[in-house]
Amino acid sequence: MKVCKRCGEEIHTRDGENFCGTCEEGNRKSLSRKRAAQQRRERDAVLRSLGLSKVRGALGGTYWE
Repeated sequence: MKVCKRCGEEIHTRDGENFCGTCEEGNRKSLSRKRAAQQRRERDAVLRSLGLSKVRGALGGTYWE
């Protein structure tokens, strides 16, 4: 399995190429969204493993309790 050095996605490229198509094009906006989503999933997994649950507040925000 080969992963992109910038975004961490699994890629299927020739030897010597270490970046996915998105990173090669320099599409930073989608790259930062992917990175933020990955970090959010990791943070949520840690909080769930601690026994917390994600709830929606009365004004629309979310928090853990």
